[in-house]
Amino acid sequence: MATTAVRATGTTTSLRDYIALTKPRHVLPSTLTTWVGMALAAPGPLPARLVAATLAGTALAIAGAHVYNAILDRDLDGLMDRTRHRPLPSGRVAVWQAAVWGTVLSAASLAIMLLLVNGLAALLTVAGIFLYVVVYTFWLKRRSPWNTLAGGFSGGAPPLIGWAAASGSLSWAAGVLFGIMVVWQPLHFFALSLKVADDYRRAGFPMVVVVHGEQATLNQIVVYSLILAILAPLFTPLGVTGTAYLVVALALSGIYVAAAVRAAREGPARAKFWGTWLLRYAFIDLTLLLVTAVLNRTV
Repeated sequence: MATTAVRATGTTTSLRDYIALTKPRHVLPSTLTTWVGMALAAPGPLPARLVAATLAGTALAIAGAHVYNAILDRDLDGLMDRTRHRPLPSGRVAVWQAAVWGTVLSAASLAIMLLLVNGLAALLTVAGIFLYVVVYTFWLKRRSPWNTLAGGFSGGAPPLIGWAAASGSLSWAAGVLFGIMVVWQPLHFFALSLKVADDYRRAGFPMVVVVHGEQATLNQIVVYSLILAILAPLFTPLGVTGTAYLVVALALSGIYVAAAVRAAREGPARAKFWGTWLLRYAFIDLTLLLVTAVLNRTV
């Protein structure tokens, strides 16, 4: 890819570096949960302009929040093998350049939400950015093992934004969708932390696996998988989905809980194996759950 003439600390900054700061591999799935929120909340077909504006605004907000996260975490990212080659710790992008980039993305997101969507969606967008950047990254990530739960709340914002965009309000069903995302976020972070525990220890992040160890992390996965198993089926009694979704939700949750219990019983000796397995299953579980909810939505 051709590079620009902009310089960071002695290296050339490319468009690819700016894109990397936004963590596009995370932006896409999070934005898709916004579409799920819209699909479940919509009383009928939605205007293409509204759908496009909501998805674009959400994607820009997530991207901007990721850039601020990269700025705040740049020192510790430089200590971990999996993150030390990122644009900021490697010096390919200067902090001021990243700050401008993150501000442009966030401002564009809010403008789209206010002008083309609605006030509630804009408010939820601001709340999501605040939770991720200030509460999660700035305040808790270096101070408390509870940082993972705070990250879960920010991860629950995109589907709420979609719900608000489609209906102009929130409901109990929206709360269930939010709860599923809030619980799922720590579940997949716990699994990831088991897989890369040494990196987190090296950087000094107070993750549960660092502060309390592998067994405590495995126990937390059991607890959160049980909570998810309670939340996931609730769309059906609330009248959002049909019986097919209920069957799928119960089956997926049963597998999750059974695997989590087995992992906890096998303990730290198999923690890395189960971290890898549970991380993969977390994405399979969420994908199948949300796709089935949309396909089996009751009209």
